[in-house]
Amino acid sequence: MPADTPPDRPALTNATFDKALHDRSAFSCGFAPIDNFLKSSLSEQIKAGMVAAWIATAEDDPAVLGFYTLGALAVRSEFGPKAWQRARVPDVPVIYIRAVAVRQDMQGKGLGTALVVDAMKRCIGIADQMGAAAIVLDVLEDEQFDRRWKFYADLGFQPLDDPENPKRGYIPMMDVRATLG
Repeated sequence: MPADTPPDRPALTNATFDKALHDRSAFSCGFAPIDNFLKSSLSEQIKAGMVAAWIATAEDDPAVLGFYTLGALAVRSEFGPKAWQRARVPDVPVIYIRAVAVRQDMQGKGLGTALVVDAMKRCIGIADQMGAAAIVLDVLEDEQFDRRWKFYADLGFQPLDDPENPKRGYIPMMDVRATLG
């Protein structure tokens, strides 16, 4: 990531998760299931090959400011755009953003957007290597759902219209490439 930062704020870095280097102990994004995932389950899921994670920190400070995870997923073609249905395959390969979170004191400062944009850029490279029609995510439901949905919609995500996953959004890879690629 390194991001342009004002002189009074340290430069941010984004690196692959390393349990020995990233201090997760004080992280709180305000949504306990995500906090618990980062602190308790992330390492095991990485070892099991279920996700890969990238962690944002400030310069040499190991405290986690934010993170995102990516994994593989297939979604039913019938729930996506017409192009997926014309492909005549039952499932469409996508890249799944399993989690994006920003520490509470860093929220509203652009870090969430920087993390999602970094994830999208990374997804372009992944899709070039293995093929993926879209990036998919599930917007977590709590009292902040509307704010979260607007955040992702402003970045180009739209409803997937999957009746089993009504909070699932997607952005076609061709849109990501057109914007960032």
